[in-house]
Amino acid sequence: MKRDEILIRLFSEENKPSALENVKVVEIADENFAAAIAGSLLAEMGARVTRIEVGDEAMKISPYGVTINGVGIPYLVESRNKEIVKFNESVKDLIFSADIIIDGTMPGFLEELGIGYRNVSERNPAVIYVAISPFGHYTSKAKEFKNVPDSDLTAQAYNGYPTLIGNPYLTGEHSYPLRAGLWAAWIMAGVNAAVGALIALLERLKSGKGQFVDIATNDAIAVVTTFSAVMGFLFDKPRGRFGTIDYLLYPFGYHKAKDGYIALATPTDADFRALLKILKRWDLEPDWKYTLDRISDDLERIRILDEELNKTLQKFTVKELLKKASKLRKSKLPFLSRFLGRPVIVKINTLREVLQDEHWRIRKSFLRIKIDGKEVIIPNSPIKSSETPPKVSYPTYPRVPGRQERGATPGEG
Repeated sequence: MKRDEILIRLFSEENKPSALENVKVVEIADENFAAAIAGSLLAEMGARVTRIEVGDEAMKISPYGVTINGVGIPYLVESRNKEIVKFNESVKDLIFSADIIIDGTMPGFLEELGIGYRNVSERNPAVIYVAISPFGHYTSKAKEFKNVPDSDLTAQAYNGYPTLIGNPYLTGEHSYPLRAGLWAAWIMAGVNAAVGALIALLERLKSGKGQFVDIATNDAIAVVTTFSAVMGFLFDKPRGRFGTIDYLLYPFGYHKAKDGYIALATPTDADFRALLKILKRWDLEPDWKYTLDRISDDLERIRILDEELNKTLQKFTVKELLKKASKLRKSKLPFLSRFLGRPVIVKINTLREVLQDEHWRIRKSFLRIKIDGKEVIIPNSPIKSSETPPKVSYPTYPRVPGRQERGATPGEG
């Protein structure tokens, strides 16, 4: 049997238990997709997740206004493996008996309805209550902004993240903050919320006690600016918009080749010299030989090297650069190759190339499902486990508030 076939069988979902079977989760999120993402992750692991809708605004959110049967793509994706019900008096019993509650509403909102943490924990001390909001549920700032909806856009803005990204060569009126092109804050908050819930669940197995887990979306995105903050203290001035010019390690970013783009990194001095060998640019070595020569808070200085490398890299095709780097990695003396250097060069793929790559088919990274007669490619779980694999199922049509059956079986991966 081929190795790929063995791996497919090893990580198959068939006839295997789920890690969170019999764990009951209630998700009340409305437009807070960080909470929806947390619920989706727990659902993949086998928890029985019921999403309680307090409105229908989340269903309408979609890039470029693209919807399927009137339902936005993000809502469709984050509906996986869930039951969805409308908010009414009949759901309170479900809430009070839950193992985990994910609260993505404004701080204090559920408490006013008599189903906040204090209300639920009095009747169910073992409950794990995970709250997600812009600034958390305590501090004066949390109180000040409690009525501000949780948003990935505002979370990135509050933490200064957009000031760090963008083209460092653009100045003046052309230099402006940029939002990351994905839900950086919401995704990080959702993942941290799911991890927090699982840690609390593990603790409950030992102590029998539940607990309150408070996640601030702005905290979650703040962690990605850690290096920037540290370097700011070291250089005694704020980090500027360096874009792909990383002043902690250079080269470390994206560069244009003759026919495409590559990701390039030279973590060590030996790697940098190996890159100069590939490009035949030994003239750059005297000024940039050591790591400390390539770490600087002076953007203008780093630009000199950046422009020289860009000019030379564009003389080679992506395939030529990959081949040259591969030769260095295939040294007959692996131990010595580390000292001889081997720059990291990787092709930057388009989304179409990603979907066509056989690698992703083997890993079942994407699922093909049919909705309203149309085939749609949807993400699968990135976690692959041999004994308790995550299971992802999507409805064959977009869900609408009103009780629905658990997800239908998707098409082939």
